[in-house]
Amino acid sequence: PYPPSYHITEVHRILKRVSGIKVPFKELRQACNKMGVEIARRLSSRFPGRPSQKEFTRLVKWAIAGNVLDFRTVGTGYGLGVERIQPLLEEKVKEGLKVDDTPKLYQNLKKGGKKILYVLDNVGEIALDKLLMEKINLLGNEVITCLRGGPITSDATFEDGEEVNLFRSPVKVILAGPDTLGISWREKSAILSRTIKEVDIIITKGQANYYVFSQYRAEIPGRVFCLFTTKCDSVSEKFGFKGKINLAVEVR
Repeated sequence: PYPPSYHITEVHRILKRVSGIKVPFKELRQACNKMGVEIARRLSSRFPGRPSQKEFTRLVKWAIAGNVLDFRTVGTGYGLGVERIQPLLEEKVKEGLKVDDTPKLYQNLKKGGKKILYVLDNVGEIALDKLLMEKINLLGNEVITCLRGGPITSDATFEDGEEVNLFRSPVKVILAGPDTLGISWREKSAILSRTIKEVDIIITKGQANYYVFSQYRAEIPGRVFCLFTTKCDSVSEKFGFKGKINLAVEVR
């Protein structure tokens, strides 16, 4: 069966074709990235040097909270300033994690020498993901990330990576595939397919990527950790909860 992200991808491709708009929501995407960069800049001074386990968990919470920066969520990009948006992220961080597998993840990362694939989700929050990826690199690990080759809703593309200075970081960036919502197992790039087989640990962001990487878990040799806020009860209930919850969960 196709995950929900497949159907959303197809609908948005039709909308782009019919409207003739190559980059939908371009100005909003740029505003979200600008906001993310500013919040990440403020945040970076709180986390100097190699992170402790406690600091690492807090950075993960911030990366998950970064989903608030999506213009579809709270109106980022519609003239709201950083002073209005940052407290919303602070509140999200305070909610904590209903499932917290970050200690297991950290114990593997702190040894160093690991090859990590970090699968990005949306514009804006990728600036906070960049901060987390840089800390994973500081622990002595090689970090690879992937971006879409084309825009769809608020998923991050190469252009968005440029806007948050991702290409000036120690993180290697590869092509995820075309304009798909989340990673499409059918349409992912050859280099991403190869990387998935080679890495020790995969860290994914967002519910769409949780669907895909849990569905195809048997085809992935390394460990998989998913960082996301649930969007519906059907996913929350898998973990014994209702409503929107924050998760840092290992998929076995």
